[in-house]
Amino acid sequence: MILHLMHDEKFCDNTIKNFEKVNPGNNKYLVFKADKDKEGYRFISNPELTRDFFYERENLDDYVTSTPAVRGIIAHSISSLFASAILSMSKKVKLYWVVWGYDMYMLPKIEPGLYAPGTLSYLTGKNRWLSLSWAVNKYQPLRFLFYTARGKKNVWNLIESAQREVDYFVTYVREDYELYKEKYPETKCEFFDAAFFNLNQYVGEAFMDQKIAGKNILIGNSNSPESNHLDVIQFLQNVPLAEDTKVYIPLSYGDNDSYKEAVTQRAEQLWGSRSFPLLGFMPQQAYLEILLTCGVGIFYHYRQQAMGNIIAMLWLGARVYMAGANPAFRFFKRLGIHVFDLQHDFQNHGLNALTESQVATNRAILAKAFSAEKVEQDYKNLVSNIYEI
Repeated sequence: MILHLMHDEKFCDNTIKNFEKVNPGNNKYLVFKADKDKEGYRFISNPELTRDFFYERENLDDYVTSTPAVRGIIAHSISSLFASAILSMSKKVKLYWVVWGYDMYMLPKIEPGLYAPGTLSYLTGKNRWLSLSWAVNKYQPLRFLFYTARGKKNVWNLIESAQREVDYFVTYVREDYELYKEKYPETKCEFFDAAFFNLNQYVGEAFMDQKIAGKNILIGNSNSPESNHLDVIQFLQNVPLAEDTKVYIPLSYGDNDSYKEAVTQRAEQLWGSRSFPLLGFMPQQAYLEILLTCGVGIFYHYRQQAMGNIIAMLWLGARVYMAGANPAFRFFKRLGIHVFDLQHDFQNHGLNALTESQVATNRAILAKAFSAEKVEQDYKNLVSNIYEI
């Protein structure tokens, strides 16, 4: 049996579906919840396959030792809750960390480098202690003194300790693993190459044969400063837009209300009624309908983020700009995909559409890297690795 540690997130349904296809009936999905949480789930639609794990009164070690069939544990991210559970374990079981992004990039040795100048200025203006906090958390001796003096729980020691227990770092972005090992060389985990969603799951069956027919612009993917929206807005301030061009800014995912307001205000100041912040949750089909009108997507993250959006837009034929500092940008370039560095390539290409040849090349590469057959094989390889003695 494979034990999965999950939070109720939007990726869960596809993950469960894919694991059940290759390892049917031999998975147990523990969804971590607090006692005060409402019954049921926000995102998970097949609760018959899951089990609520009330972390305030349950112990993962008790569960594993009483379930001898457990051969491996897959942590879908490593949050502080998962970290506590992992460190409670007395029985050695293979541990796989499926890296979703935030769990790696918000680590103290990585997060301070995620923000472009305008966004960094905004963040430090809102929190004058932010730079000090980053410095304290980056160095363990300072961190120890700081948290001891304040009588607070040192959550980063907890998370980093749990990550040192990991046997396999699971992702399809090798560049993420390389960055993690550079920043945390003491960890012993091995890279395990696996993609978790196929093209149909990223794009949607109904949209696989469609192509973008529009000149709107999409900026970022969520209400998070890591999207560096403020820098993108500043970058575009002297770029003329047609009167009928809309600028879509997805801001529904995330709870940073002050940041959302700052982005919305700056965009409205620059583009007026052409600015369209997306503030509410949208079904995938409605969101993809918007993507079909966007000839350009700008994802100026310094970290791997928004991969579902990027892959969908590339497949549909958009010109995608990213930050050259982003490991995901290097991943796409390594595959041979036509993606562009906002700082260096925009002056040459601007808002122009990709050529038919470039779209065809991108589709061919994505079809190979994220085909249903390839992704299913990745799942099978992972399951086989878990059951190896």
